[in-house]
Amino acid sequence: MQPQKPDYLLFDRNTQAIFYGYQVRAIQRMLDFDYICQRETPSVAAIVAPTRNNGLHKCFFGNKEILIPIYRHFEEAVTKHPQADVVINFSSYRSAYPTTMQALETDSIRTIAIIAEGIPERYAREMAAIAKEKGKWIIGPATVGAIVAGAFKIGNAAGTLENIIRCKLYRPGTVGFVSVSGGLFNELNNIISQATDGVYEGVAIGGDLYPGSTFIDHCLRYEANPDIKMIVLLGELG
Repeated sequence: MQPQKPDYLLFDRNTQAIFYGYQVRAIQRMLDFDYICQRETPSVAAIVAPTRNNGLHKCFFGNKEILIPIYRHFEEAVTKHPQADVVINFSSYRSAYPTTMQALETDSIRTIAIIAEGIPERYAREMAAIAKEKGKWIIGPATVGAIVAGAFKIGNAAGTLENIIRCKLYRPGTVGFVSVSGGLFNELNNIISQATDGVYEGVAIGGDLYPGSTFIDHCLRYEANPDIKMIVLLGELG
C-alpha cells in the first residue's frame, strides 16, 4: 500500500492506477509523461480488459520495454495491486455505471475517473452520492481527466507529449485550476504556463449535467494545499 496522502491531494509521484479498458494509446501517453517527469515507477499498475484473457501488455517506459499485466476481472487486478488507488474507467456509457460501482466498493480505491459521456443522469447522481458517502472522489463522467504537473496524469489529459513539454507540465508550478471540457482544459494549461510559473494541478470535471465532483469540491482541495498559490476556475455555459 502507498503511504496515505493528505485529504487535499488525489495524486502524487507515487500514484498508480488500474486502467479499465484496453486503450493502448492512452496508456502509452501516461507512460511517456511518467518518463519525462522522471518517475521511478510507471503510473499504470494493471489493465482490466473483460474481453481478453489474462496476459501482458508490452509498452515503453522511456527507452525500455515493460510489461503491464492484463486481467479479465477487476477483483483480481485490485487484489494483486493493492498499491493502486486510482481507477481510470474507459468503459462505454452502457457499462461505466456497474464498473464504477464496483470500484467504489473497493477499499483500496480512492479516486475514479469516468471518461464516458451520456451515462443516465440517475446513475450519475447515484455514483456521486455514494462516492461522497464513502469519502471517495469521482472525476467525470465525460471528462478528459486530470493532471498533477511532474507527477501523474489521467489517460489523454493535456494532449500530446509535445504539448505537455510546451506547457511545462513536466514540473510543478503553483496554480490549481478546474475546467469542464477537455478542450479548455488544454487551453488553460497553455495560458497558465505563459502567464505564471505553471500548473500544479488541473482537473476537468466533465461536461455531463451531474459531475461526480464539482468546481467547489476541487477549489476547496486547492485552498487546503500549501503548494498552490493561485486558483483558476473556468466555467462554461451550454
